[in-house]
This record gives sequence, structure tokens and C-alpha cells, in this order.
Amino acid sequence: MNRVATLSLGLALPLAVAVLWQAAASTNLIDVTQWASPVLVVQAFGTQFADPQFWTDLSDSLVRAALGTTLGVIAGIPLGLVLGLSRHVRALFAPILDAAKVIPFFTWVPLLSVWAGSGETGKIIFIALAAALPVLFSTIEGVFSIQPRHRELVHLLRLRPVTVLRRVILPGAAPGILRGVHLALLYGWLATIGAEYFFEAGPGIGGNIMGARELYELDVVVADMIVIGLIGILLDILAHGVERYWLRGQGGHSA
Repeated sequence: MNRVATLSLGLALPLAVAVLWQAAASTNLIDVTQWASPVLVVQAFGTQFADPQFWTDLSDSLVRAALGTTLGVIAGIPLGLVLGLSRHVRALFAPILDAAKVIPFFTWVPLLSVWAGSGETGKIIFIALAAALPVLFSTIEGVFSIQPRHRELVHLLRLRPVTVLRRVILPGAAPGILRGVHLALLYGWLATIGAEYFFEAGPGIGGNIMGARELYELDVVVADMIVIGLIGILLDILAHGVERYWLRGQGGHSA
């Protein structure tokens, strides 16, 4: 199945739902004050896009997501390398890592609100934490995936640690690291919206949704949800493109 056919098939169900949804709204089978019709949602898009405040909110969310995700990636990669390379350090932190895998990161909100405040600092730390965890675990897996023969070669040649890191560890773990960064982009974006929901109200598309909900503007809520989803899709496509580009440069496989 080619890409056009795949895309067409993927759009078929959402379009069918939209048509049925609009038909139900037009014939008063559903209450449009509670179930905003597709026509109202499209109109909300026009209203939002013409409003400078919408673009300010979206820009604030994107900057917040970029900053928090960047901090998470910067923290997650070196920690993952250390944990992946050192069996003793890994054993020391094993209970914490196991707990981090099963505790939903939204449960950090009350603690972060106390430790860092419920303002911008708390939001950024929350986003960074959400982004750091997938990078951390994927980097550890990337180190584990380095082929044994390369590790043996390091011992035979007695290479300097910096050379080993640059020529063996980073290239070998790069596919795992890239997967982690890919997930960090998505988790960071989701955490950004969550932070704008659960922390102190402020500028951002999450805050815009909360304000629209208070005014019972459900068409605006749905329109903003679609914008959030489209940005997530774009981030996913971007990350896939970077991964494919890197793999092509490596001949389709890692060290």
C-alpha cells in the first residue's frame, strides 16, 4: 500500500465521524452547546487564528516545551551513559529507576509545586523530568546494544576513555539516544500541556483551553485540542526524519 492510499485510509474514519457528527448537530440529535459541531469548530479556528493572543499563547507553550525538553535531554543522555557503562552505578540506582518506570509523572505535580513553586520554574522542571526519563532509559538500552566485539576491541587497543566515548560508545548508542530524544519531544510536549493545566494559570495553549472551558466555549476547546495534536504529529515526523537521516549516514545500521 503506497503512502497516498495509507493516508486516505487513515483520514477516512475521522472524516466519516465528522460528517455524522455534523449531521447529528444539524438535525438536533445532539446538543451543540455540549457537543460543538465540526462547523463550529472550524469557525473557532478562524476566530482563534485571527486573535493575536492565541499566537502569543501558542508561542509561550512552544518556548516552554523547547526549554524543558532541552534540559531533560541534556540531563538524560549523560546520566544514561553513566548508568549504561557502570554496572555498580546501575545497581545503586536500580530501585529508583524501577520506581520511575511505574510512577506516573503527573504525580510529581504536588511535590514540584512545593519545591519549585507553581509558576514557570515548576512548569519547566516538570517538563524536563518528563523528557529526561525516556532519554535516560533509551540511552541505557543504546549502550547495552553495542556489540561485544567492539567492547573487546577497546580492551585490546587500550584506547583513552575520551577516544572510547567518541569513537565507540556514542556511535554505538546513537540509535537508542535518538529514540530517546524522539520520545522526549513527544513527552515534553504532552507535559507542557499538563503543566499548564495543573500548575499556576498563565499564558499558554493549555491555559487557553482552561479559559475556554470556564466560558463553556467547547468549540474553542476542540479547536485547541486539534492544534495540540497537529503539533505532536509534526514533532513525531521531524524526529522520524532525523532518525532516518542518521541511519542512512551510518549505512542503515549502528556500530
